[in-house]
Amino acid sequence: MNDDFYVAFEEKFRGSEELIKERQKKYLKFINPLKNLKDEVKALDIGCGRGEWISLLNENGFNARGIDVNESMVKVASKRGLNAAVNDALGELKSLDESSVDIITAFQVVEHIKFDDVLELIKEAKRVLAPCGILILETPNPENIMVGTQWFYLDVTHKNPIPCELLAFATHYYGLERNFIFKTNEKSPSEYERDMGIFDVFEGVSPDYSVIAQKDGDQSELFDEAFSVTPGVNLAQISAIYNNKYNELANKHAELLNKHNELKQQVDGILSSYIQRYEAAQNELNDMLNSKSWRITKPLRVSMKIAKKIVGRLKRYARKSKILMSKEMIINEQAKTLTKKELQIYNLLKKD
Repeated sequence: MNDDFYVAFEEKFRGSEELIKERQKKYLKFINPLKNLKDEVKALDIGCGRGEWISLLNENGFNARGIDVNESMVKVASKRGLNAAVNDALGELKSLDESSVDIITAFQVVEHIKFDDVLELIKEAKRVLAPCGILILETPNPENIMVGTQWFYLDVTHKNPIPCELLAFATHYYGLERNFIFKTNEKSPSEYERDMGIFDVFEGVSPDYSVIAQKDGDQSELFDEAFSVTPGVNLAQISAIYNNKYNELANKHAELLNKHNELKQQVDGILSSYIQRYEAAQNELNDMLNSKSWRITKPLRVSMKIAKKIVGRLKRYARKSKILMSKEMIINEQAKTLTKKELQIYNLLKKD
């Protein structure tokens, strides 16, 4: 693969220099006690890339240098004034004296090489490390379902994902008995206070992990606090969070369903009562309509209906008569003011 292409790939998918340095700050607590043991703490970063870790170490008082097989990466680091050179991991380690380095790190490296070479790297690192020296191997975490099934294979230079228990066992096998699986770069737990979906389980496990191993030394107790930190989020933990959220929602749903059923029973009771009252009234009406007395009084009801119509007509006639009488009175009053000639004309019109 073209070196420049891989530099651009790293910029796109791994993240900015600032982001990587911020993520790597959490490793400082594992190596800071070394400054209490000696005046100069030497560090070797294998696969240094753009040099984020070298820069962070220099800023915190360590004497750091790095190597990488990618010449373009080394050029980027060198332009920033960092001590970086082109070399492979095993070639570099085998060239170093025993117990000559205090810190050996390899961030996102072991997944790029054959596992036999990973074992050889650990073996040589143990030889090169000084007493109480620290080895940090960071790599993608295949326990994260999205990492193990998709994201890992986005980088075509990756060989195989390495389960954390296997890498930790390898460090122990080659004599680094104090080792710690440090899962990292996961989401904040506060982000799971909202409702969770199944995809949160797929991607919620720490996407990266490190095996942090220490060579035996007289003052290894200085590192006890660092090695007791909480080691990220595993699949069992994220599954438990999801199950708890699911059970909470299921309980709320059951409560709402119970309330719904209670309200339905109340409404059904009210409706049943109204239906019974309606049916009772309908039965009473039917009984009355079918009764003998109702049939006997039918002519009377008809007569009353006719009488009501007659009374209504008489009332309408009476209202019209009053209106006519009122008009007649008005006209008679007006007639009093007519001249004799006009009165004669009015009487003639009235007769017509």
